[in-house]
Amino acid sequence: MLSVTDLTAHMYCPRKLYFSKVLKIREKPKEQTIKGTIKHAVFEYAGREDKELISTFTQKDSLEILEMKYRKVYYKTLMFHIQRAKKDLEAQGLKTLEIYQELWPFFLAEAKEKSAYFYNLAKEKNIYGENLWLVLPKSIPELRIVSERLQLIGVIDRVDLSEDFIPIEIKTGVAPRDGVWKEHMIQLGAYMLLLSEHYGKEISEGYVEYRAIQEKRKVKMNPFLKDEILELIQKVRLTLDKKELPAKITDMKKCNSCGIKEQCYSFLQ
Repeated sequence: MLSVTDLTAHMYCPRKLYFSKVLKIREKPKEQTIKGTIKHAVFEYAGREDKELISTFTQKDSLEILEMKYRKVYYKTLMFHIQRAKKDLEAQGLKTLEIYQELWPFFLAEAKEKSAYFYNLAKEKNIYGENLWLVLPKSIPELRIVSERLQLIGVIDRVDLSEDFIPIEIKTGVAPRDGVWKEHMIQLGAYMLLLSEHYGKEISEGYVEYRAIQEKRKVKMNPFLKDEILELIQKVRLTLDKKELPAKITDMKKCNSCGIKEQCYSFLQ
């Protein structure tokens, strides 16, 4: 069974995907990949703490108290995941203290923004504690869905349940000037197809949340996007079922930054 990330990996480089999935040759994690994984993990865990923090927030509590609680959550989680990635960081010549100093301002700003949002909402509605939590839009983090029909599996970062099932894909890297990157569009579109089949209703939109710029950008499903995803699924399956390596790609920028370039180029194909 394919994963949604196999689709985007194929878009980047079919040959690299073949090395990883068929020949079991994988590159060592890169600096940006490690940082992105840490950021993503911190966001995921912190989101799970919202219920506890909001449910215990009272009318007597100040904004500073709520912000401090969020700071503690982000700090504790960031330190845990930095230590967890210590071996990979050291392999890249990076020190854990340097990574903390780089990433902490990002999460400090997140703690400030998140606590201010909930504090102002509580004051505006004059609702606190569990009652405040109950009126907030709900979401499902890390929702895993399997489609037997498509033979596809995906883990969606978050599904918002405010009005419908809205898939949200969180990205911590650079955002394009407008819209979303093509790989992100395909990824989110595949999640829409999975959700549509799983819940038996058409899911026609989702969002890519670019955390670096604090923007959510909409992706709409349409017949062209659906056909492109279904065709890509077939392409990936054919690529992995073949017994010969896919051709080398022509984008040398990708090759030069690839961690398995030497193994790849050692093959005559």
